[in-house]
Amino acid sequence: MRIPSWCTQWLTVSSMVLVLFLLPGTARAIDSGQCLDCHGDAGIVSWSAQEKASNVTPGGTKSPESAFGKFPGMSLYVNPAPYKASVHADLSCTDCHGDIKDLPHPARLKRVDCTGCHSEVTATYAKSRHMVTVDRKPVVNGPRCVDCHGAHDVPRRNLSTSPVYYRNIAATCERCHANRAVITGRNVGIPEATRMYDRGVHNQAIMVKGLNKSANCADCHGAHDMKDRMDPASAINKRNLPATCGKCHFGVFTVYRESVHGTALARGVPDAPNCADCHGEHDIRQAADPNSPVSFGAVSEKTCAACHAAEKLAARYGVPVDKVKGYEQSFHGLSARLGDKTVANCSSCHGVHEIFPSSDPRSTINPKNLPVTCGKCHPGATANFASGNIHVGPGGTGGKIKYWVEQFYIWMIVAVIGGMLAHNALDYVKKMREVYRQRREWEGPGYERLNRAERVQHILTLTTFFALVITGFALKFKWSLPLVSDATSVALRSGGHRVAAVLMVVTSIYHLFYAVFTVRGRGHLLRMIPKLQDAKDVVGMIQYYLGVADHKPKFGRYSYVEKAEYLALVWGTIVMVVTGFLLWFQDQALKHIPMWGIDVATLVHYYEAILATLAIFVWHLYYVILNPDFAPMSMTWIDGKLSRHDMEHEHPLELEEIDGYERRGEPLPPDATRIATEEK
Repeated sequence: MRIPSWCTQWLTVSSMVLVLFLLPGTARAIDSGQCLDCHGDAGIVSWSAQEKASNVTPGGTKSPESAFGKFPGMSLYVNPAPYKASVHADLSCTDCHGDIKDLPHPARLKRVDCTGCHSEVTATYAKSRHMVTVDRKPVVNGPRCVDCHGAHDVPRRNLSTSPVYYRNIAATCERCHANRAVITGRNVGIPEATRMYDRGVHNQAIMVKGLNKSANCADCHGAHDMKDRMDPASAINKRNLPATCGKCHFGVFTVYRESVHGTALARGVPDAPNCADCHGEHDIRQAADPNSPVSFGAVSEKTCAACHAAEKLAARYGVPVDKVKGYEQSFHGLSARLGDKTVANCSSCHGVHEIFPSSDPRSTINPKNLPVTCGKCHPGATANFASGNIHVGPGGTGGKIKYWVEQFYIWMIVAVIGGMLAHNALDYVKKMREVYRQRREWEGPGYERLNRAERVQHILTLTTFFALVITGFALKFKWSLPLVSDATSVALRSGGHRVAAVLMVVTSIYHLFYAVFTVRGRGHLLRMIPKLQDAKDVVGMIQYYLGVADHKPKFGRYSYVEKAEYLALVWGTIVMVVTGFLLWFQDQALKHIPMWGIDVATLVHYYEAILATLAIFVWHLYYVILNPDFAPMSMTWIDGKLSRHDMEHEHPLELEEIDGYERRGEPLPPDATRIATEEK
C-alpha cells in the first residue's frame, strides 16, 4: 500500500517538531503558569538580592524608571485572580514581555511596548501633549500606558476597579498633576488644577451624586489625543472650548454661539469671553454658591467688570468703559453694594448666555423688549419706564440734565460748606486771639519754651507728616478728590506723597544739624536721653491717677511723655524714610535685596504709618488740644511760650532751676527756658 505524499510530509514535519522539542536546550513557548510559579507567590516581594539573582540570568537593559512613581499595586508579585479577570487574560506573559525567550529570564527587562496590539491608539498618543512639548519636542520620560491604565491588573474601563473608570479618572490624573515633584519639574500650566477640580461642581456631581455623565478630565482634555491648549485643534483651545462644553450643555452652547460673545469668539477676537472666562476652568461652582464668579454678587462687581471696566480692552474694541461705573452709581448698583440680593445686576437685564446687541430684536435690552425686561422686577413697566440712560452718565436729554444737576450740587456744596468753614475759621481765630490776650494779661509774659528755629522745625514736621498721612492712605486705598479727574487724583496722590517725603527728609536733616551743631540743640538732645528716673516717674504718675499718691511726680525740662514722643518720632522717621525710598527706587533696590525684601518694606511702611498716625492722634493731640490744662489748644507751638502757672504745673523742677540761676545772678544755660521778652 502506497502512503500518500501529503501524509509523508505531515509525518516528517511532526517528527522534526517532536525531535526539536525533546532536544535539550531547544527554544519552546513559555507558559504563563511557569511565570506565575514565581511571580504568583506574594513571597517574591520579600526575596533577598541573592534569591533574586539565583532566579534570573545576568543581562538585559533596565527600563527607565517612571518619573511619576510606580503605579499603585505594581510590583514583582502578580495576583493571578485579577490578572485572569483583566482585559489581557487571553494574553500570555511573553506576549507583552517579548524579550523573555527562556527561563530563567534576564535580570533586566525592556519596557513593555503596547504598539503591537494598540497601534492606532499609540500612534495617536505619540502626538499628544504627554509625549510632545509645546515647541514640538519629545517629552523626556513622559507618562506611558502603564502610568494610567495599570500593568497586570487592567480591568475594563467600565468597571469601577479600573483607573480610567469615570469616577477614578481624576484620582489617576492627580497622581501626576497633584504631585509637587512632578509639577515643579515639568511644564504644568495650572499646578493646582486637580485640587480645584475636586471642589468643582463636575467632580461633586460624580462623587456625591454618582452622575456618570458629569465631566471628568478626559471629557474636556481628551484621553489619548490630549493637545496643548494653544494648539488650534485642542478641545480646550479658547475658540474650541464652548463646543467642548457644548457636548454636555448643548442647549446653552447653541444660544451662546449666536450671542455677541460667541460670534466675537468665532471671528477670532482673542479677548472675547468663553465659558471658562465667566464660570472658571476647574473650580466651577453653582451660581448659588457665593464663591462662584457667576453668583449674584460677583457678576456685576467682578466677572463682567473684568472686561467691561478694563480701560485697555475698552480702548481696543471701542467698548464704553463708563458703563460699569455708571451702573455702580445707579440705584441698582448702590442697592447691590448694600447687599440687596433682589436688585438687578448685569445678567438680569442683558441676559446670561443669550446676550445680543441692543439693536438685535432678540436682545432683552432692545427698546421694544425693555418693558418686558424691566417688568420682571417692576410689573406694569412701560416703554417710558426704561427711557433714558439706565447706567447713569452722559447720553441723551436725561444724561445732560443729570450732568448739570450734578454740577450744580457740587459747586453749591463747595460754596455753602466752604463759606461755613471760612466763617467758623474766622470765628475760631478771633476767639482764640482773645483767649490768648486774656491769658497773657493775667499770667504775664511767660517763659520761652521754643525759639523761632524750633517752632519752624515743629511746623515743618507737622505739615509734612499730615501731608504724608493723607497722600499715603490715599495711595493705599485709591482715594480720589470729588472735583478733579482720575488722572489728576493719581498725580496728586503719588506726586504729593513724594514731595511731602522729600520735605520731611529735608526737615529731618535740618533738625539733625540743629541738634548736633548748635549749643542749644545739643543741650536739648542730652536732656532727651531717658534715665532711670523716667521709669520711676511713670510708676508715680500711675499711682497719682489711681489715687494712691497725693501728688504727681515733678518733671524737669522734659517729662517721660515728651521723651517717649521724641524717640518715637526719631525711630518712625528712620523706618519710614528707609522703607519709603526702597519702594520709591525699587528697581535699584532689587539689585541688592531679594523681592521678598520689597514685600517686607511694603508691610513695614504701611503698618508703621498706621502706628505713627494713631500715636499722634491718641497721644500728642490729646496733650496739646484735648488736655483740660490747655484746652481748647496749647499756643506754645505758635508763640513758643508757657506761663509761669503752666511751668509750675508741668515743669516745676526746671522752674526751680531757672529761679536758682536768677537768685545767684548767673546766666542761664543756652538750652534753658527763659523769661519771654524777645525772640532768641
